[in-house]
Amino acid sequence: MNSKRIGVVIVSYGHERDVANLVDSLAPQLREGDRVVVVDNRKPWVLQEAVGDRLRVHGVEIINHDNGGFAAGCNVGAARIVDEVDLLFFLNPDTVIEDPSLFDTLRRVDERWAAFMPYLLLEDGSINSAGNALHISGLSWVTGLDGEAERGGGQDQEVTEISIASGACLVVRSQWWRKLGGMEEMYFMYHEDTDFSARLLLAGARIGLVHSAFVTHNYDYAKGDYKWIYIERNRHVLLLSVLPLPLLVALGPQILGANLGLWAIAAREGRLGLKLKSTRLLLRDLPGILALRRRTQALRRVGAAEYLSHMEWRLDNPHLGNIGKNRVVAAIYGTYYRMCLSVLRLLSA
Repeated sequence: MNSKRIGVVIVSYGHERDVANLVDSLAPQLREGDRVVVVDNRKPWVLQEAVGDRLRVHGVEIINHDNGGFAAGCNVGAARIVDEVDLLFFLNPDTVIEDPSLFDTLRRVDERWAAFMPYLLLEDGSINSAGNALHISGLSWVTGLDGEAERGGGQDQEVTEISIASGACLVVRSQWWRKLGGMEEMYFMYHEDTDFSARLLLAGARIGLVHSAFVTHNYDYAKGDYKWIYIERNRHVLLLSVLPLPLLVALGPQILGANLGLWAIAAREGRLGLKLKSTRLLLRDLPGILALRRRTQALRRVGAAEYLSHMEWRLDNPHLGNIGKNRVVAAIYGTYYRMCLSVLRLLSA
């Protein structure tokens, strides 16, 4: 029997009933040595009063945290248990565990995987995420959306390599969490999970998708202005802090082109004001981003060409509409990607 201890971290921001339902669903799979912490990230802190009795039955620890963002909540929760467990399992509060063998499957994943995730499924059983793409423009999106999960046919096929693991059901080995220093709190919300996986890749780690495991996500896509502002700002934070300098220079022209396109889209859709707010946030935080880059590049164990090989050039994001299906655009991106890869390999030879 695998003895790996799992520490579950759930960050709540007004999700009291969802958290209680999630903990009820996972509690039967807990073993001795496992831990569950819930970080209440919203003042006034009412989670304890609302569902504290239901959580205490399962030995859950509740931490009241003055909201510093999702990443900060994850860090606070993980700090409480990281030295007591082997695996940290981050779950969004709007998930539920319907896979009866999920925790046993996660415990037996091979040590070569620094981080991994089960399939994230919607309530109808279709895929919400089979990992996320890290595009050379800095954009990131879920892969496998609305598809059907491919169950592994054996131990050798149980885990396949992906570039980015979704933070909604992210498993990280404790030693790797400590090595990276947790999630970067500068992101506040959105892209912090993308950044975490991106830094793992920079450090030479491997990230996997576990085909014999799944988590159900009661997902409601948020479209608020704040989401658009932070996603746009944080895309640039990731590019400026994570990419090795030769790769950042090589991708610079297409990043500039993508930005011009996004400005045009913002103008067409009446979001220029939001784009300006995002840009002001980015410029305000440049000193902090440069400091973040120094910390991040200290982790680097792979070359620019190898890092680029983990990135995506295809525009297979269903939310991009016709541009994602345009053959000319695909040919341009594909050619540009291959040219950059060849040049970077020559430079490293």
